[in-house]
Amino acid sequence: MQATVELPEAVLRQIEMVARQEGATPADLIRRLVEAHIETSNAPSQRNLEARLPLIPASETGPIQPVTGKDADANLW
Repeated sequence: MQATVELPEAVLRQIEMVARQEGATPADLIRRLVEAHIETSNAPSQRNLEARLPLIPASETGPIQPVTGKDADANLW
């Protein structure tokens, strides 16, 4: 498939220069750049999912009391 893309002259000159340095054609460079962009934009976001524990500091909750099975039964039934 072919597509026509209008680029500013300065951008086209940069693409041609980088392509020459890499031993590629401008079309190959543009294809690689577009493929890389699509690949990264479709990837799940790379958010930092690390959390510092405890999530709620003890100073805000008070001391944590141990819970036994008997306590759980009393609270659930």
